[in-house]
Amino acid sequence: MELRNIFKNSSFDTLDRNKELLEEHDLLNIMGSPNKVFLKFLKSKNIDINEDEITEELIEEFEGSVDSINLKLAKIQRQKEIIFRERRVWINIKDDDRITGTDLILHHDRITIDETGREIPYSEMTDIDIEDGSWSKKRFTIHTEDDEDMVFEINEDNAVPLKEILEDNIDNQDYDEIDALLELQNLFEEGKISAEELEARKAIIYSDDVYCTNCGAKIDQDSLFCPECGKEVLQ
Repeated sequence: MELRNIFKNSSFDTLDRNKELLEEHDLLNIMGSPNKVFLKFLKSKNIDINEDEITEELIEEFEGSVDSINLKLAKIQRQKEIIFRERRVWINIKDDDRITGTDLILHHDRITIDETGREIPYSEMTDIDIEDGSWSKKRFTIHTEDDEDMVFEINEDNAVPLKEILEDNIDNQDYDEIDALLELQNLFEEGKISAEELEARKAIIYSDDVYCTNCGAKIDQDSLFCPECGKEVLQ
């Protein structure tokens, strides 16, 4: 539904101000309609969207809500899944003095060795080293927090690009969590959320829960459609 139809009783000046404010805070979808989670928030505040003007204070209150944080996390999750879907790099691993070729799979939050199934989240990686390996190969070492390093050989042309991708992923993973946690801490220090709500929101950030990219609702891991809005869950 277009914004004009949502605010059908608003003046043109009010409509323009509402539209500008919603665009500034990324609360309009690609069709120009207000975000469903935000509309749900307005309804909970008994605000008549056909008549009332949206204010900065109202949006600030919404952005401090759990629903808003869930929606942000869902968008981040979806963006990462799109970027890293089906990205694979061929590597050689050594297992019991036997060299095996396999795929290193880059997911949005971790890497996986196809042959062994071993996984390392980006958040657990501490450093990456590249050294000379066998002929036309580079020895690649991913250091982890628990000192269980992942070592493999990779074509020398792919070594540096892979290192740069992993380092970017590590930085982005850390930034997403730290940025969200700092936002929560500021809300707590400003007295806008309680200590209990602070811990509850931290649990959301650290969890592996999946949220709908359309409405922000929590989705079961094996669900094919969102229970709230019916949007298909992309696997």
